[in-house]
Order: sequence, then C-alpha cells, then structure tokens
Amino acid sequence: MCMTKTELNKVVEELRSLKTLKNETEQQIRELESGIIEFLNETVECETVDKNGKPIKQYIGTDYKTTYSTQTRENVKKDEVKKYLTDEEYEKCITRSTFGVLRVQ
Repeated sequence: MCMTKTELNKVVEELRSLKTLKNETEQQIRELESGIIEFLNETVECETVDKNGKPIKQYIGTDYKTTYSTQTRENVKKDEVKKYLTDEEYEKCITRSTFGVLRVQ
C-alpha cells in the first residue's frame, strides 16, 4: 500500500500525538507504581517471604495482589571476555538478531 506525501504527513502527525500520549501515560503509571511501592515499604504487615524464603513485600487486596522484591541481573563485560578468548572463541559465544528499525523524528 503506497500513500501520498499528504497522507504520510497526517500519519506522522498522528504518530507523534500518540507517542506524546504514551509518554504522558507512562509517567502517570510510574507515579502510581511509586505510590504502591511506598505503601508496601512503609506497611509492616506487608513484610513476608517468597517460596524460596527471600524477604519480599506483599499485599493482597480484594481482587488483586501486589508484590515488591529485589532482583539481580548479571552483565558480562565484553572487553574483559575478549581478553580471555581468541577472536574465534569469542565469535562462537555470540548470537545475533536482525530486525527492522523505524525512526520518526
């Protein structure tokens, strides 16, 4: 489907408008989530443990359950790994994905 330049201009304008709305909505979501986290951290009754015995914060409402816990994520320093592996060994450890990227500015 090919569109005219006028149609493209309208589509880009609508896209920008929706992205602005998305950003505003995401900010509101972050603010609401911060309030929930604050409640969980300040309410002693919310202290409990998960199935592995790790401390978490939890509140069970009438039709929802909120939990707040810490997570750990590991990152590998690519430059450090390259010091210990040959280029060939390093290439064996890499997985690559290719995908299209649209940028509208």
